[in-house]
Amino acid sequence: MVSSVARQAVAMADVLERPPEVKLAPQEPKGDEMNARGKKYKLLLFNDSVNKREFVARVLVATIPEVSEAKAYTIMQQAHTQGFAVCGVWVYELAEAYCDGLTSQGLTAAVTEESDE
Repeated sequence: MVSSVARQAVAMADVLERPPEVKLAPQEPKGDEMNARGKKYKLLLFNDSVNKREFVARVLVATIPEVSEAKAYTIMQQAHTQGFAVCGVWVYELAEAYCDGLTSQGLTAAVTEESDE
């Protein structure tokens, strides 16, 4: 005759057994949106006849941390001679923040999506 303690021990052993391990094969992400890089946006600076070139360069340096004085001068010169210049390419939120900083100082700037050309 099986005692109640033995039956309880057998029942507990059944509960404590680990389920068989299931190995999953790695799967590729589905859809292009999983593989697509985040979209990038260009910050454009436009020439204007109101602001002095030195002021434009100073605002660029003060607003965009990645821009050195030499790079700011190059951007300013390009905007002055060609009508506009690309200040840089960033994710939308950062480009928009830099654009707001430039326009709050009286400069003419805009954000546009970078093309994959």
